[in-house]
Amino acid sequence: MWHGGAELRYGDEPAPEVGAGAVPFRVTLAGVCGSDLHPYRGHHGPRTPPLVLGHEAVGKVEGDERRYVVFPIVSCGACPACLRGEQNLCATRGLLGLDRQGVFAETVAVDGRSLTPIPAAVSDRVAVLTEPFACAVSALRYAGAAPGQHVLVVGGGPIGLLTVHACAIQGIEVSAVEPVAARRDLAAELGATRVAAAISDPSLPEADIAIDAVGIEATWQGAIARVRTGGSVTVIGLGQAEGAVAVGDLVRRAITLRGHYAYTRADFDAALALLAEHPPSLDWVTVMPLRDGAEAFRRLVEEPAGTIKALLAVELGQGA
Repeated sequence: MWHGGAELRYGDEPAPEVGAGAVPFRVTLAGVCGSDLHPYRGHHGPRTPPLVLGHEAVGKVEGDERRYVVFPIVSCGACPACLRGEQNLCATRGLLGLDRQGVFAETVAVDGRSLTPIPAAVSDRVAVLTEPFACAVSALRYAGAAPGQHVLVVGGGPIGLLTVHACAIQGIEVSAVEPVAARRDLAAELGATRVAAAISDPSLPEADIAIDAVGIEATWQGAIARVRTGGSVTVIGLGQAEGAVAVGDLVRRAITLRGHYAYTRADFDAALALLAEHPPSLDWVTVMPLRDGAEAFRRLVEEPAGTIKALLAVELGQGA
């Protein structure tokens, strides 16, 4: 549980209340997202402590032997966005671990309709990547990425790396920019044809589409400079809330700049199906017990070369 600032504490809490339409979901494995690190770094956003963080999870429902992955966006189902199938843009959307208790716990209350069955052949460690992979799948779909185009991915965090993987398995040529050497190596392993430490590297080819998985002024400005005339930049990272944009360049070169948030339910289901058919290598994923969650957060922030993606394994009934 996050108690404000960098204070994370492991301990016992009462079981969550389960309202109408909800089910108690027994978490098996939960992923730490870059957005979970925001409050730890002091950028709380709408989060209010004390709060159980986390929104990437696989697990089971009591009395049901099937395994499920949780669609963590909570939507109203009735607003214009929801009726268009864009649950990610719901006027009153919520998110597990943001404005309600999250999945870094033995049990979390979730809407029964949010559970997607995991195919038998898919491991928990692959299935728990569905949520971040859905971010990549959705961003590429909205950008219109297709074989024959060149995509530049800026940032080698988990979502950036999974965007590289999504491009590679769909036959889309992809390059990646990432300052940490170990993450550049992983981007190449996942299918990037070129990798660079800086977006200004002249060896990078001109891109049709850039996906900014960092979201700071230097990366979106660099992405704008690296796409072709008439190209597009999609920002999915949330590293900086405000900053300058080269509007003159956008106009004169007819560059499309857009933000994109999360994914639809259709994107989420498509992501799981793609993972089932094309699972990525998992040598970059670190699994730690839930009780060591604070240490996982520390490693992700302080040791980015050694810990790229952390998963927290829940041992039911382990106590404090």
